[in-house]
Amino acid sequence: MTEVARTQGNSSEIERGKVAEVAALGTVLKGLFNRLDIPQAQYAHRVHLDKSAVSRYLAGRRLAPQDFIDRLVREVEEHVGAPLQPEAKEALRSQRLEALRVCNPDEFRLESLRDELARSRRDTERAHRNIEALHALLEKKESEVRHVSDDLTRLRLDWGAERTALTRAQEDLLRQLEQLRQDLRDAERLREEAERQTRELRDHVLGLEEELSRRRPEMVPLEALKDQLLSMWDEEDLPQAARDLTEAAWSRPLEEAAEMLRWLAERRESPEIFAADVARLRPLEDVLALAPEVVRLGPSRTRASWTAAVAARITERNAAVVYQGLLANGGPRAEAEADRVLAEAVGRVRSDAMAVALVTAALAGTATPRGPVRVALTLATGFRHDRQGLRAAVRLAEAGRFDLAGLVLAADAGRGSDHYGGVTAALRLGGSVSELDDTQVDVLFDLVTWLDDTAIMVNFTERLAAAEKPVLLDRLFSTMVRHGRLELLGAEPASEQLRHAVRDWRRSRHQ
Repeated sequence: MTEVARTQGNSSEIERGKVAEVAALGTVLKGLFNRLDIPQAQYAHRVHLDKSAVSRYLAGRRLAPQDFIDRLVREVEEHVGAPLQPEAKEALRSQRLEALRVCNPDEFRLESLRDELARSRRDTERAHRNIEALHALLEKKESEVRHVSDDLTRLRLDWGAERTALTRAQEDLLRQLEQLRQDLRDAERLREEAERQTRELRDHVLGLEEELSRRRPEMVPLEALKDQLLSMWDEEDLPQAARDLTEAAWSRPLEEAAEMLRWLAERRESPEIFAADVARLRPLEDVLALAPEVVRLGPSRTRASWTAAVAARITERNAAVVYQGLLANGGPRAEAEADRVLAEAVGRVRSDAMAVALVTAALAGTATPRGPVRVALTLATGFRHDRQGLRAAVRLAEAGRFDLAGLVLAADAGRGSDHYGGVTAALRLGGSVSELDDTQVDVLFDLVTWLDDTAIMVNFTERLAAAEKPVLLDRLFSTMVRHGRLELLGAEPASEQLRHAVRDWRRSRHQ
């Protein structure tokens, strides 16, 4: 039996809405424990439990499991040298069942079914013993009938009183014999019924155990948990409050977890820790379903911690599930949230190759996304050997994701104009392109040439021209000519340096 409901133990706490049945059971257990005359910490060590768990059981703040109660009873019996009265044991079990009925009706039903199954098994055993006794009695009566029949055979010619008495005795034995056979048939029918009921109860218990094993541990109502947390905060029992919040993050039904998050945010009681615990500990489908609640909080530490926790769980295998699940569950700002989480995950990997693999896995099967701006910017920010994000763009193009590759180049172009001076941006770009091998340069220049956003194409070309890399610029112009796209440089405002570079290149080619 798993550990179950939390509640407070003293009378004032009960009056404030705690579970009275659990508190009453705790009072009885505390009285029983006091007979051992040892500290709780020592007893906790003896039974291999955390001392805080023992304290909560005895204080009535959490429903004690049956095995804890049974162990305590055995310890007390050994200590006092005498068994507890059966009536006291039965009353203690009934009291726990009543507390369990209030805290968790499903577990109470399971416990009741187990008791019924045990009774059914005892009935079956009694039926077996009854049938064995009837068989023995039947054999005895059949032996008596045989003896009487033998006597009647010897006296069959004697019409005296002795034969009459034997005949009556035989008839009486035959009647007894028939009654025993009927009793035996009834006993066998009862045994079959008991065995059938036992099988049905066993199957029912196993099915309910399997069902409950997939559920969360039993727990007090959410409002009672809130009251407990308020008491702990007032008493500055912060470690226990943190443990209870962590357990609530993974064990509470999803709708209660969402309500708890809202309540913590309103009270400003570390909602970011609770949100991160939900993201770390719950199944991914629950995490994704909670996304709208987190997004509704707006820019905050809570959303940042939740984003970081979700991103930490993203792998190439589940990236599509997370990204597309956020798109499906994230509400009106779904794309921005999915972009934020994926960008966080991309920033955690160690190389551009791993980052591209993660992104392509996340967006597998999707059309051109409208806004993975943060993802593109993270890729463009570059890794240790990809400061401009050019390798990432090339890898994306090689993977067939020209749309994403273009976004990376667009992000890099934005960085170049916003954060660097023109010469610095040009030198950075020229150096990054020079680090690529010939195949990668070809892929990159094809990508630049076929960009739908010609303003980015112009920006890239201007920076490459300013980098004074004539060989690279010649290869880029040649690629543009080959695809009939060089004229597009004139369709966008271009720098005087670029116009001169295009004119000089054409002259050198006698164009």
